[in-house]
Amino acid sequence: MILGGVSAGPAVAGGAAGRPPTGCPRVEVDADANTGWVQTARVHLRIREHPTTRSRVLGTLPPCAVIAVTGSQAGQRIGNTRTWYRLEGRGGWVSGAYARTLRPVLISN
Repeated sequence: MILGGVSAGPAVAGGAAGRPPTGCPRVEVDADANTGWVQTARVHLRIREHPTTRSRVLGTLPPCAVIAVTGSQAGQRIGNTRTWYRLEGRGGWVSGAYARTLRPVLISN
């Protein structure tokens, strides 16, 4: 589920939000939701089939998108992190190097 991009700046009532990526609007996500949320950086972010840049590209997310995630996993190191987030619904993965956690997710095995 994607809540919005750079022009939308959406907010879902409730809960506290983390600091947004540089240049992105601040959003709040529902603290009672059964899922995690991340906000992408100000780039068009590729969605990968597996948590590595060597896997197939499934699509892209717009800059500053707020997306629901079902878990995280260590994958290929990008910058100073190996964290990748699994997208809810559509499937696929995005690197934690280009996403900021708004509401934490459980670590997937």
